[in-house]
Amino acid sequence: MIKLILVLLGSYLLGSIPFALIVSLPQGVDPRKAGSKNPGATNVARLLGKKWGIVTFLGDASKGILAIIFAGFLSSKLPYPKDLVVAGAGVFAVLGHMFSVFLRFKGGKGVATTVGVFLYLTTKAMLVSLILFVIATGITGFVSVGSLAIATSLPIIIKLFHYPSPYFVSSLILGAFIWIKHKDNIKRLLRGEEKTWKKRE
Repeated sequence: MIKLILVLLGSYLLGSIPFALIVSLPQGVDPRKAGSKNPGATNVARLLGKKWGIVTFLGDASKGILAIIFAGFLSSKLPYPKDLVVAGAGVFAVLGHMFSVFLRFKGGKGVATTVGVFLYLTTKAMLVSLILFVIATGITGFVSVGSLAIATSLPIIIKLFHYPSPYFVSSLILGAFIWIKHKDNIKRLLRGEEKTWKKRE
């Protein structure tokens, strides 16, 4: 049990690394205090440009991938099914991003790190969800709508593709957290105040 706790704790700490701040602070911008005040890739892109938003996204996604690789390597030393260990590590990596110990247990909305986790664990399902993200974002002009499309569709697609049950359960848990983290975006969408990527005429 102690070894499992250490694996989950390591995944959490890895997920807690605030790439948005690592990218932004050297350029004199704090995404926690500007734009949407969210330390995530979308806000970095708005504040510093798409290039830096992509760098942040890749950094946040890599945390999820590395957590899975780390947990998979150590799973052979644990008396638990590998699917359960890596799924748990993925959840803790995303929770680390959302509630970072380095940011006083605040953080981003977890979408990029979730993408990294499931791109590694359930590649086909994640690719389908990413296509839905592009469609939803393209039609509405709102990244938040695309993000919620991923959170909603991924568990369904994982189930349809018959991936292991721990992957389905972890996608449900993280999908719920992503919806909770987007509560302010949902309120702005309902009020017609959400920022769009589409150019207004």
